[in-house]
Amino acid sequence: MKRIIALLTVLMLFTALPATAEKRTDRPDLFRAKVEFTERKEEDNRYYISKEYLITANEAVNAILRKQTDDFDAALRPQMQPCPRKNAKRNSRLDIETTYAFTGDSWLSTMIIARHTFNRVQQDAPFVTGVYDLETGRQIQLTDLFPEQSPAWALLADRTKEKLSSMFPGDPRDPEAIARLTEGDAIRSAAFTLSAMELTLHFSARLVYPERTGLMHVRFFYDELWPMMTEEARIQTDNTDWRMVALTFDDGPNYDYTPSTLTQLRRAGVRATFFTVGRVCGENPEILMRTYDQNHIIACHSFTHRNGHSLDRETLISEVQQHTDLLNSIIGEPAALFRAPGGTYPPWIEAGTGMPIIQWSVDTYDYTGKEAKRIFYSIRNNVQDGDIILMHDTRPNTHKAVPIFTEWLWDNGYMMVTVDELARRNGVAMQADNVYYRALDGMYDVRTDSNLN
Repeated sequence: MKRIIALLTVLMLFTALPATAEKRTDRPDLFRAKVEFTERKEEDNRYYISKEYLITANEAVNAILRKQTDDFDAALRPQMQPCPRKNAKRNSRLDIETTYAFTGDSWLSTMIIARHTFNRVQQDAPFVTGVYDLETGRQIQLTDLFPEQSPAWALLADRTKEKLSSMFPGDPRDPEAIARLTEGDAIRSAAFTLSAMELTLHFSARLVYPERTGLMHVRFFYDELWPMMTEEARIQTDNTDWRMVALTFDDGPNYDYTPSTLTQLRRAGVRATFFTVGRVCGENPEILMRTYDQNHIIACHSFTHRNGHSLDRETLISEVQQHTDLLNSIIGEPAALFRAPGGTYPPWIEAGTGMPIIQWSVDTYDYTGKEAKRIFYSIRNNVQDGDIILMHDTRPNTHKAVPIFTEWLWDNGYMMVTVDELARRNGVAMQADNVYYRALDGMYDVRTDSNLN
């Protein structure tokens, strides 16, 4: 069934889910995984090292991932700076973390990031990616996705060159490095990951911007790549038999709770969309970088989180511009999605944000401080295919709820995706300053009461 859908998708060149496609109601055994966590303190609490080991259904893949994690430990531990105050968990850390995603019938995508921070400043974030077939243990290369003469190589190179050249406005960049990274052999061997609806190329920012320590991501949706892919790649990037929902988190990044939210999302194999407040981003830049590096989507929730009805047009525009400027200075790129503080979108539409405005169709009311199980019940009792779920990474119980509801969603046939992946799944191009609540049979625009599909 999936093979037929994938081939029809390529031949007909549309991306909306066929109305008659049967949706799954469970999770295949190959798509079950767990994370083993270890931590240690060394030299009288002057160094802190934490590691995650992803355990999948394939022992050969597990061995590769374990070795990659341990190799980072051995290579980077000698480079760490000691914490003079003997409070290493706060001030001198090496966190080796594994993000992962499932796609198709049997493919697993991983990215292991070795994040070194000192006094809450990220010093470096080397990484390694891998895509594996969990049935055979075979590692999948980018050249397995596209034939040698595929026009995809030019598309990958051109967009990568454009993206790497436009990040961190005002920073000195190395044009020769960009040229090296986008030439034929280099682009064919680029680090990449796969998610529900997207192929992403990943690069160390330091290769182009010497003063930067994070990652750079170049994103491609599957529908634009399917006509250029091998048959196997089309099948293994077809996730149309899953129901999909978008997890969104507002008001962060928060020093106390966002890291725990990121950890739980990472261990569940889930990406999300974070609607960030600019002022708070400036207070916690290392947490913003960590969120971005893990390939979550960073969106705009204004700069100060003030109700738009109390602001004049000039201030509204300034709220968006200040957020843009700050993101450019920290992660190198601006937000592409907007959510109005409190959901009060009319004045922002009138002022013009230049971005689609994202509301929600499931409200967990986690901001009230409700306990984790009640947050889960809010999702379990209301969720439908295409929903956008509202949460906050600033509240004390939300991160505790994440492992509960993500397991339930996986087990009931839901993939958890970013807002733009959810829109793309339905073949809808979101428009600036239109308001969106959910995605199913098109994105619903509340301003015009019309279906945009």
